[in-house]
Amino acid sequence: MNVKALRLLAAGIIFAVTPITNDALADKFTFRIASGHSPSWHFVELAQTYFIPEVKKRVKEKTGHDIEFVEGFSGSVAKTNEVLEAVRTGVVDFGFYCICHEPTRLSLNNFPMYMPFGPHDAEVAMRATRQVYDMNPELEKQFERYGQRLIAIVPFEPYQIIARTPISKATEVKGRRIGAAGPNAFWVEHAGALPVSMPGPEMYTSLQTGLIDSMLIFLSVMQTLNLFDVAPNLIDISFGAMPTPALTVNSRRFGQLPKEVRDIIIEVGRDMEAKGGAFTNEVGKKVLNTVNKRPGVTIIQVSEDEKKAWAEMLVAGTAAIAKKEDSKAPMSKIMRDYYTATESLGHRWPAKAKLD
Repeated sequence: MNVKALRLLAAGIIFAVTPITNDALADKFTFRIASGHSPSWHFVELAQTYFIPEVKKRVKEKTGHDIEFVEGFSGSVAKTNEVLEAVRTGVVDFGFYCICHEPTRLSLNNFPMYMPFGPHDAEVAMRATRQVYDMNPELEKQFERYGQRLIAIVPFEPYQIIARTPISKATEVKGRRIGAAGPNAFWVEHAGALPVSMPGPEMYTSLQTGLIDSMLIFLSVMQTLNLFDVAPNLIDISFGAMPTPALTVNSRRFGQLPKEVRDIIIEVGRDMEAKGGAFTNEVGKKVLNTVNKRPGVTIIQVSEDEKKAWAEMLVAGTAAIAKKEDSKAPMSKIMRDYYTATESLGHRWPAKAKLD
C-alpha cells in the first residue's frame, strides 16, 4: 500500500467516527462528503448551501427518511488530488473535486481545459458541457471506472492571469515562470512561458518570492488568497469558464440506497448543475466589483486581436492532445461537439483546432 493510500485510510478511520446507519433497516442515512478545497471556493459553497440542505429537505418531504452529511472539506480528509481515490475506496461517500487534478485518470473529462478561449459566460459553458456529456456516454463512464457515479458538474469562473508585472500580449509571457494547475499549462507554454505546477496554498508565497511571475487562476481565488498584495496586475484575457469541478458518489454506497433516495440525489445534483452557471457568474461579478475599487490593482484588458493571436498559438496543442487521446477514447469527437454546442449558444472562438 503506497503512502497516499495509507494516508487516506487513516483519514477515513478518523472521519468515520460518526456511525454509518444500516441502510437496509434504518430511516436515517449518514453520508460523508469531502473536498480538498475549502468552502471559500464557490463550488464547495454551492454544495454547502444548496446540495446538502436540498437533499435533506426533499428526502424528508418525499420519503420521511432523515439525511445527515458529515463534512470533510478544506483537505481535512483528502487533498485536492486525492478525492477521486477517497471516493473510489469508500473513505468518503461523496467527493467534490476539480477534474483538472486528475489529468491522467480523467483526461477525457478535461476537454474544456484543452480548449482555451471558450465561453466567458459560465452559464453558456455549463449548458454546452451538459450537452456534450449527454451526447457522449464515455464521459460518465470514466468515473464509473473508479467506482463512482457523476452527480453534477459545476463551472469555474473564467480563467485570467494575475501577474507581478504587466502583460498585454502573448509575446510578453516568453521566458516567464507562470503557475498553472496542470492541464492548462500549455496555454502559456506554447507562448514561450515556463509553466510551474502550483497548488493553491503555495500561490501567495511563490508570487511574493518571485518563484513565479504570474498565475493562471480566476478572480475569486485571487481575492480569497489576497494575491493582489503580491501581484497587482489583473490580466483580463478570459481563457474561458471551465466546467471541471465534479461531484461524485461512491457507486457501491449509492447502490445500497432505496431507489427513491437515489432518484432525489440525482435530481438535486442536476438542479445544482443548472444553477451553477448563474451562481458562478454572480460570484465573478461581485469579486470584480471589489477588485475595481481596490487601490493599487491595475486591470489590463487584452485586445481581441491579441486574444486571436494567442489562441492561434494554442490550437496546435489542442489538436495534439486530441490525437493522443483518440487512441483511448473519442477526444476529437468530444472537442468537435463542444465547439458545436458553444457556437449554437452564441460563442465565437478566436481560433479553432483542426480535429480529425
